[in-house]
This record gives sequence, structure tokens and C-alpha cells, in this order.
Amino acid sequence: MSTPPPKIKPLIVPRASEAKPPSPPLGLIVGGALVVALVLFMTLTARPGDRNLYPGATGQARTTIYLVDNGFHSDLVLPREALFAKPHPAALAAAMATDKPWIAIGWGDARFYSQQGFGLGRLFSGLRALLLPGNRSVVHIEGLASSPDRVYASGVRPIQVTNTGLEHALARIDRSLDTESDGQPQRAQTPHPADAGFFRSVEHFSLVHLCNHWTADLLDAAGLPTTPVIDTLPAGLALDLKLRAGVK
Repeated sequence: MSTPPPKIKPLIVPRASEAKPPSPPLGLIVGGALVVALVLFMTLTARPGDRNLYPGATGQARTTIYLVDNGFHSDLVLPREALFAKPHPAALAAAMATDKPWIAIGWGDARFYSQQGFGLGRLFSGLRALLLPGNRSVVHIEGLASSPDRVYASGVRPIQVTNTGLEHALARIDRSLDTESDGQPQRAQTPHPADAGFFRSVEHFSLVHLCNHWTADLLDAAGLPTTPVIDTLPAGLALDLKLRAGVK
């Protein structure tokens, strides 16, 4: 007596409407969430500026200042006569540092900013400045013999600000300087090159408050819209100003 063949169950293929779509990879979900969080953070921390100061009303007196950078650090460069229009701490510091007609002003960590070269010691100093909180800082003031568009081949952007906006920016510099009771700025205990000087600041340097953030703070005081998250590096600051303030 022969054995009957085994029964073969029919293959049931689920309909397209019943098939479950594959789940997206976890990395894609996390990456998307981070992008959304970054965009939200940028939006919440973006500063609108002050249109009464920048661009200001037609006919308002204006001064051309310059944003300059070397790829990782930025300064503002001002004409000397604009800085000395009124007596104030920043003007006193500039008078102590240089007699040149153009004044470059920047800010940074007290140790790293004033060091020279690119040795291992400076590398560790830079990491310490970025990763540790509460680092002392300095304002750097340097004289230029000509306007920066004549001195530097690249990294120079002219910005026309109203004189009232410039006064606000200078007041922001004044608030950063550590002064004596008579308003005299205090020189930092670091070597001072010719036509330049380092001055003690009351602010602290860290990863969340870098040199380019400080420069953006000055421009914000002058009325320009800025976005601190983007302004971490000079390229981001330049892009931010191009998109939001029309700075070329």
C-alpha cells in the first residue's frame, strides 16, 4: 500500500495594503531629531537686531567699519576718529596701544590669544580654553596704517553702520573692559607687540562664548541681526550677515 504524498500548504502572499513598510533605521531617526533640534535652537536664539540702528533711516549719518577674519578668528576694524569721538574706556585703551589711524578690536582667551606659534603647549591651551568654563579673557587692540581692504588680501567685509549704532557697539566694548575706578582700562600681564595691546576683560571665554560670538555681540549692539549658533566660526558669521543683514 503506497503512502499518500504530503499536503503542500499554499503560499499566501499578503496584499500590498496589508504589508508593513520597513521601519526607518535608528540612525536616520536620531539624525533627523538632531537636525530639527538644531534648527529649533537656532530659531529660538536668533537675534532680530534693531532696524532703527541698522540699516536705519534714510539720511542718518553712517560710518564704514570692517569685519575681518583669518579663517578662525574675527575682529572689527574702526576708523580712529570714530573711536575717539567721545572719551570712553575703549578709546583710552586704543590710545595706550597705538597711534595708527585704523583700530582692530578683538577678544579671546587670555592665555591662548596672547600666545604665539602653534606648538603642543598652545594646542593644549586651546583645548583648555574650549572645554573648561570660567576662562579669563582679554580685549586685543591693534593699530593699522591703512583701511583693512588695503592691508589684507581676503577676509575683509565692509559694513556701513549708523553712527548711533556704532556708539552702541562701542558701549558694548566698554562693558567688556575691566577698568579701574577712574575708568582707566587695565593692561593684561602679557607681552605687548608694537602698535598693539591686550587689556583685561570682565567676560569669560568658553565653548559657548567664543571670539566670533563676541564679534557678533558688537554687531548685534550696532543693530545687525545675528544668530549665535551660526556665528561660531567666521564663515558662519559671514553667511549669517549676508543672509540676514545684506552684508557682502
